[in-house]
Amino acid sequence: MKSGKLISGAGTLIMALLLVACKPSAEKLSEAEALKAELIEAKNNAENTYLDITDSSLKGTLDELAQKESVIENKDFSKMSNSMLEYYGPKMTELTTEYRGIQATLDAKLAEDNAKREAAQREAMINATIINNTDFMITEMMLHDLTSDAYSANLLDEGVTLAAGYTLVGVDLDIRIDSTQWEIVIKDDGGNSFTFVCGDFNQASRDGIFITLSYDKSAGGGVADIQNQ
Repeated sequence: MKSGKLISGAGTLIMALLLVACKPSAEKLSEAEALKAELIEAKNNAENTYLDITDSSLKGTLDELAQKESVIENKDFSKMSNSMLEYYGPKMTELTTEYRGIQATLDAKLAEDNAKREAAQREAMINATIINNTDFMITEMMLHDLTSDAYSANLLDEGVTLAAGYTLVGVDLDIRIDSTQWEIVIKDDGGNSFTFVCGDFNQASRDGIFITLSYDKSAGGGVADIQNQ
């Protein structure tokens, strides 16, 4: 009976030693948990940024990384040995590095989207009907934003002219709402340029406007009168 007790006691001791051997040291566990926290943070940052951009080209890459990350996130490191934690350490570092690389790409795409949103907020699209109440045969017409010194493209389609007394419909004007002064610049069939001072587009209706071009030859100046439709 005594020998049986001794054997039983020895077995218990061996089991206890094995259990202790499977437990990680406090230092190794702390290091592993810190790496896991970094990985989770990198994943969450990337996925949250992805939701804020319009480009979906990185979805497949993020899904693939998420599968790998999920396996590690669900591991209970407190039940692993030091050697197992050392095995997972480099894997977590590698995944975190991949996420941070993608984060840089996502941040660049987000910056592009934000710039477009800000530009859109500074601009308004106004549909205009332009009435040529002059004697000119207009072969070219541009809107000149005097505030930013920016010119639009030719408002007349290629090969199109606007004869005296005629009307041009369906002209879309991109207007910067932070601008305050504009003019319309035309060329006639003789290649001569004329300018027409515009009213305030910021007071114009977004539902559409009429622009009537008139020119006083004696004064040498033109006016582009704006009326809401």
